[in-house]
Amino acid sequence: MNNMKRIASLVRLLPLAALFVIAGCGDGFLSSNSGRLRVVMSADGAGSAPPLIADVGQASAGSEAEHGDDDDDDDGERLSRSFTAATVTLSSVLVRNLDGQLVNVDFDLPVTVDVVKLEGGKQVVLPSGTLPEGIYDQVVIVITAVQGTTLNGTVVTIEPPGGGWTAVVPICPLEVAAGAIETVDIALNARSSFLRVGSHWDFHPRFRSRLVCEAP
Repeated sequence: MNNMKRIASLVRLLPLAALFVIAGCGDGFLSSNSGRLRVVMSADGAGSAPPLIADVGQASAGSEAEHGDDDDDDDGERLSRSFTAATVTLSSVLVRNLDGQLVNVDFDLPVTVDVVKLEGGKQVVLPSGTLPEGIYDQVVIVITAVQGTTLNGTVVTIEPPGGGWTAVVPICPLEVAAGAIETVDIALNARSSFLRVGSHWDFHPRFRSRLVCEAP
């Protein structure tokens, strides 16, 4: 008799289980209305952007590609004159759509980037992330940790403000289509971002888009 009651209870639960399965399928269908965004970081300097490299995982684990140095850079002003390494940790990346809404990009973050290597002629491709289809005109980068190693081996940790450092980077209107991969190429001016204030260092991120927008 108890077995019959259990079977009857299972039968009553089957329609509810089917409803959950259908709801799950619906979520998967909605998520297909998205594309992927790839962010390429390089040093701010004269000349065109370096050629892209393949998508990678953690940027601190060998995701740099070698390029020639910018001839117009004054080596005396390079960050490498003060640091052997200077890392920034990106904790989140958002983009703004034409309605003025900030949308979080589903990147595999955080990622740590050595900006001294960027100045040495390398670039970093962040792991690509998903993004709803639409048109976007701004990238917002949040950095939560900055650390450097001076030429004499001293480790310098720059304490972040509440919530970290936020850099707003205007970009040319970028249309992200479902199933497509789009690329945003941004540059960091490390020399202007790391500031010596008396006996300590301060950090104010200076990013810009490398792409020149076409005139309307």
